[in-house]
Amino acid sequence: METSSLRHRAQTRDQVLVAHAANQIARTSLSQDDFAQALSRQIYLTVPVTKINDAKVPDFDELARLNEVGEFVKATGRWLKRVQRWLSGDQEMPSWLEESWVNALEPEFRDHCINELAGRHGLIGARQMTNDQCANKSFGALIRALGDVIDTGSEVFDDQVMCEEDLPHLPAFASQCRQVEARAGELGRKAEDLLEKHRPKLKIA
Repeated sequence: METSSLRHRAQTRDQVLVAHAANQIARTSLSQDDFAQALSRQIYLTVPVTKINDAKVPDFDELARLNEVGEFVKATGRWLKRVQRWLSGDQEMPSWLEESWVNALEPEFRDHCINELAGRHGLIGARQMTNDQCANKSFGALIRALGDVIDTGSEVFDDQVMCEEDLPHLPAFASQCRQVEARAGELGRKAEDLLEKHRPKLKIA
């Protein structure tokens, strides 16, 4: 019998990327078109120009600046159809698209996607913090993640053990534990960086 946790582990890289984008589209007010335009913007930030030209990715910011309404509408339609083919699995997603695809997701969905992709290799999808405000947000996210783990964990461990009967809860529980690991890792590195920065330097005689 194939369990939900086995299906979860069996997902390909493309399926992971598509699942998180589809989840965002289903759960937020952002449409496929919104995601397609966000993806285009991220491609222009992360992908080499030669690859962009070869792939004929539209630059919506430039089209808007030029006020080319007709071209903007046509480019939107063509690009949306390509993104829809990737979302439906009708067309294989090129490997160079992965980073831009992840960055085009909204923060909540991006974090979950990064953690799941990292988890496929036994890693934790933690980020490098750039400022104190980010650390504050990460601490808040850690508290929320701990709350999620406690809620789901109470279902898993209501009989004091983790067993086959808990399979329906385990995909969410594993993902939530990854979130706790990632946030705790971010905060731990921030604390270590500050300690290192303010540690008294030894004087060499």
